[in-house]
Formats: sequence, structure tokens, C-alpha cells
Amino acid sequence: MEQVIGKVYRMKQAFGQDELHEREAVCTREDPPGCQAACPLRIDMRTVCAHLQKGNFSKAAAVIRTVTPFLFLLSKNCGGSCVKGCKLAESGDGVVLPALERACALYGGSGKINRFMLPRKSQRVAVAGDDLFALACLWELGKKGYEVFWYTAGGSMEEILAGWGLSEEEASAELSAFSGLRIETRKREVLRREDLEGELLEFDGGIISPSAGWNEFPDGVLTEEAAEGAEWILARAKHAALSLERQVQGVCTGEPEKGGRESRLFVTMDGAEGSKALTDLEHVTKESAAAEAGRCIQCQCLECVKGCVYLQHFKRNPKGAIREIYNNMSIVMGNHMANGLINACDECGQCKEACPNGFDYPDVCRIAKHTMVETKKMPPSTHEFALLDQEFSNGEAFLARPEPGKETCRYLFFPGCQAAAVSPDTVEAAYRDLSGRLSGGVGLVLGCCGAVSKWAAREDLFGQALRQLADSWEGMGRPTLICACPTCKRIFEEHTEIPAVGIWEVLLSLGVEKKASGTVAVHDACGARGDEKLQKEIRAFVGALGCRVEEIPFSGDLSPCCGFGGLAKYANPEVAKKKAAFAVGRTDRKILTYCMACRDQFSRAGADTCHILELAYGVEPAPVPDLSARRANRLKLKQKLLKELWKEPFEMETGIPVVYGEGVEAQMEERMILKSDVNAVLTAYEASGEAVYDEESGLFSASLRLGNVTFWVRFAKDGDGYTVHGAYSHRMTVE
Repeated sequence: MEQVIGKVYRMKQAFGQDELHEREAVCTREDPPGCQAACPLRIDMRTVCAHLQKGNFSKAAAVIRTVTPFLFLLSKNCGGSCVKGCKLAESGDGVVLPALERACALYGGSGKINRFMLPRKSQRVAVAGDDLFALACLWELGKKGYEVFWYTAGGSMEEILAGWGLSEEEASAELSAFSGLRIETRKREVLRREDLEGELLEFDGGIISPSAGWNEFPDGVLTEEAAEGAEWILARAKHAALSLERQVQGVCTGEPEKGGRESRLFVTMDGAEGSKALTDLEHVTKESAAAEAGRCIQCQCLECVKGCVYLQHFKRNPKGAIREIYNNMSIVMGNHMANGLINACDECGQCKEACPNGFDYPDVCRIAKHTMVETKKMPPSTHEFALLDQEFSNGEAFLARPEPGKETCRYLFFPGCQAAAVSPDTVEAAYRDLSGRLSGGVGLVLGCCGAVSKWAAREDLFGQALRQLADSWEGMGRPTLICACPTCKRIFEEHTEIPAVGIWEVLLSLGVEKKASGTVAVHDACGARGDEKLQKEIRAFVGALGCRVEEIPFSGDLSPCCGFGGLAKYANPEVAKKKAAFAVGRTDRKILTYCMACRDQFSRAGADTCHILELAYGVEPAPVPDLSARRANRLKLKQKLLKELWKEPFEMETGIPVVYGEGVEAQMEERMILKSDVNAVLTAYEASGEAVYDEESGLFSASLRLGNVTFWVRFAKDGDGYTVHGAYSHRMTVE
């Protein structure tokens, strides 16, 4: 029980409400557009325009009538604060929103409201006054379910509206919204304070209009300062009614907001062209209103979404996503409700760079991952394959040697696990070149920097990987590390004392031979985000190779992830493929990468691509290796270099002879089943003889549990070997 309580405590403390609100406040995505923020009534004219563009005047009118019933009055007397707040007004004509209000009034149908579900409050309130402010207060309080008593010395509601220029028909349409409200009129010849003060105290609260001319007011009775302009009067009434309700209900939540303000919403004019506003405001037709509404650019901040396939796929904005993640951690205690959302983020940081306020969404996903791993809420299956691959890179495939004939070195080449897996010939060519042209000795380490475990929030394995590499570095005399991967370089710079440089920088200083020509596109790796110097060095390197670089959309710090980062490729292959497709879809040019994972992802997406080192050393990009081939490539590279350079034997296990039936290898790739897994199952079968025989197909099925996974293989015995006809795996256990 103590253990469970401890887990719940950590889940709650990892991400508190205060921090949630602080992070949410950075994102302006859900903030109102300029027109709505400037409007004292906060009418959502963006939505009104969206409906009018489609010719749906009734829906457009309904948007306004949810805020105020006085649509005809507003359309004739609105001062147009919203027009000044329109984004288009910054460089030309803003949308003439009062004309659209007029169109809604003319063509939007009746404002009559069904009061069937109107709440009935027990409190009685009073309103005193003979003006629009008092009339608006009656509606605001009446629709909230109060029994309202109207003290008036004037004429009627119709006369008040007539004073604002409304015809009898228009006034009747406005007042239909009052149908069903509990409003009782109490007429007085004059609204004198001495006559009404005692009577008003009988109510639970009241509002005195500024037109009454009172200087002092009884306890529990509110008033508002006078306002000019219909929209401001209606807004003051709304504010007064809300203040009175809080007073009557005993709710202390601070002063309600009133008046217009500037919008925080970040909006660009990308793709928007200036246009002239509607000029005939007296004779607004359905057609002219729809055309004017069509000028609205539907202001919204999409800076983080524009280049992020992840946010596009999940149809989320960061503000909404972190709320969902918070609920996952703090309310449902991390029980897998938002795992797909958390683990599909590649943590590349593009959204933070794109956000005008620097909203750091990936940091939220990192916090969630670490918390869930710590409290054992993260399913082992999510990152297990990738972590086992790191274990393989730093185990069976690991190699650390000083330059042949030396004990210490001035330099140490670290190509990274992906380069050895995807293009081992390039790694060999680069090492032979560096050791041949750099003095003082160049050592070699084949392994993983630990980025895989860092992305999986396994700090224990991350630290283990760094210690292993640091030991090799120490043993070779603390040389300068030459990285062929920007992510590896950043890992060493941020988490170790090991001095690291990029191989592109070293080769530029040594001299680069011209190997190509023509115009190419450069994809900037996530590991280079924020590193302007590195990005410039890459372009200089490509230029030295003989190519001209054409900058493409979303390059530099705004470059999208290829889909490998954050282990998204393993946690959500569908999203990873979409990311790769988006990245290669930015150009028709040949794409040069300086991250081998990017090159691999782009090749899988069918792009004409290669790594800058493949181009520099004339290595023909090999076919995309499957998961088993990637491991085999690392071992073959280790075997070859040990044999040819260090004269050391390294024998690779050959395993049982296996032939794979048509489509089986593709099936295994999709299910992340290695040929070594199949070999282990067949080896266990040979030792035990245990298998299930299917008489109809003539095939055997055998299984073996490796770690957390049980592998099943369907096969036929073929002489001294086997033909595999299918394979699958699961993580269930039967007890």
C-alpha cells in the first residue's frame, strides 16, 4: 500500500496546477482575435464571418444574440471598435464588421429564444432606470433566472429602443428575447432616492442606472459609470449584472473583466492580400455581406502547427495537449490515457522555435515520460526494442580502439550508431581518411551515445552509456571527439566534459575535394537546432563539394524532424512515416542530410537523398537496410575493421540456415521481429523438440520468450535448415 501511495504522490507532484497554468499562459492559440478582444462585448466576429461566408445568416446572427439580444440596435449604433482591432486594418482596410452586424439583423431571422430550460433562482433583484443600460440589465439578470423588478419613470421598452433609431418592427424583434423572463414593471413618476431607498433594500440586490442621477446608493445596490456608444453601454450592463450576481450568490472571484483590450494572439499575414472594404454600408445585401465576410482571414496562431506533423496528426494545439497530459499524470495517475500523445512527440523543439513566445511543449512530454517511467506507468513495450538496440550497439557491436600502433590519440572518431547501421562503408571511409590526414593519432569508437535511452526517459541507461564512452575516452588520453552526428555532438556537449567537434568542421579545415555539382536541398537535423554555426558549416561543406544549396521551407531552426527523434519511429510508426513524408515533400531537389537517421528515414519515404559523407567519399547509398540488416551491418563493420586495421579476429555467429517465405521479412520488419529472434526460437526448438504441428498446412509453430516478449515462428523443416512462413510476437504471460 505504501508503494502505491508513493507512486500517486510522485505523479501528482511531477506537474502541479500552478505550473500547468504558467505553461498554458504562454500559448496564445486560444486567445481571442483582435476584433473580439477590442469589442467591449467580446462578440466572436471571426465565427460570424465564417458563417456569413457560407451564406448562413441565421447561424451568424445566433452568435451575436448569445451575447446580446439588441442586434438591430447594435447594427445601427456600433462604434466599430472591432474594426480597429482587425488584423487587416494594420496594412489597409479592416473588415467592416458593423455592416455585417446589419446583415445579420436583416437576414438572420427572429431573435426569439426558447426559454423552456430557463433556470429559476429564488432571489429577487431590482433595476432602476429609463435607458438602454437599464433595459440591458433587465435582460442580463432575467436570462440568469432571477425575478427582476424594473423601476421606471419613463415610457416603455419600445420607446427606449425607438430613441436609438429602431423602427417598431425592429424593436419588436429585439424584445422577443424578453419573452418568458420574470420581469415585473413598477412605475414611478420620478426615481427619487428618498422614495426608493427603503423599497430597494427589500431585494437581494439591485442596479441603479447612471441616468437616475443618484450620488449615493443603498447597501447591496450597484451602479455603473455612464458610457457612450451602444456597444459600451451594453457591455457595462453585462458587467454590472455579473457583479450583482456574484454579490447575490456570495461568490468572491475578483472583479469581472470589462472594456476592450489588445489581443495577445499572434497572427501573420502570410498568404493574405490587401483588399478594399465594403463601401455601401446603407444597402447591405446578402451577396455584399458574404463578400465582405470573405475578406476575414480567420485570425489564429498556427506557427507551431504549420511545420509539425505531430500536432497536425493529433489535431491538437500545445495548450490543449498539455492539459490532456496533465490529466494523464495527475487525475488518472498516468494510466495510459495519453500515452500515444506523449510518446509520439519527437522532442525536436521545432514548435518552441516557431512559437513567438517560446512555448516549450517537448519539455512537457519529457516530464511526463520521466514521471511515468519512474512510477512504472510506462508500458515496457513502448521503447523496449529501441533500448535493446542501444544495448546491442554498446555490447556485442561495441568497439573502442586507439589508432593501430598507438596507446593514446589526439582525436577520437565517433560516427554514431545510426551511421554504422545504415552506411558502414561511409564510416570506414571516413575513419581511414581522418587517420590518414590528422596527426597525433585518431582512435575509433563504434557505439551509441545514449540518446536512445535519454528519449526513453531511462536515465539509468543513459548514464551507463555515457560512462562507457567516457571510459574509452579516458583510456585513449582524453582526445578531441570527432562526431559524425549532430545529435551525438549535442549529447556530449550538454552532458559530458568531452570536447566535441563535427566531422564537417574538421574536413573543411583539412580540405574537401569537389565531388558533385548542381543544386541540392539541405535538411537541417534536429540536433543542429539553435546552432547557427553548425548550420553554416554544413552549407559551406556542401558548397565545397561543388553543390549550390537552395533553401527550402522550414529549414534551419524551423526544420521538421524526420520521424526518428524521440523514438517516435518505434512508439508510433504511422506518425513517423507522416513526418518523413512531410520533410521530403518540401522540395523536388536531391536532399542532403548530415544525420544518418534522417537519411534512412528519407530513403524509406522514397526520396532522392544521401548523407553528406556518402557524397564526400563517393559511397553509393545502399538500399534501405531492414532492422536485422542494421544490426548485421554494425557487426560486419566491427569484424572488418578489427581484421584489417587492428589484425584482431572477430567471429560472427552464423546461426541456423533459414530461408524466408514471400512477404515474411516485410511482415517481420513491421512487427519489429529480428532474424536473430527467429534463430533463437528455432535453436530452442532443436534443443527441446517442442512445437505444434498443423496437419492441414504441414507447418510447425514454436515459441520462445525473450525478455518481455514471446516470439512465435511458423516453419517447415528443409534438410539441414528451415523455411519460415510467418512470425509474430506478444507480451502476454499465462500463469
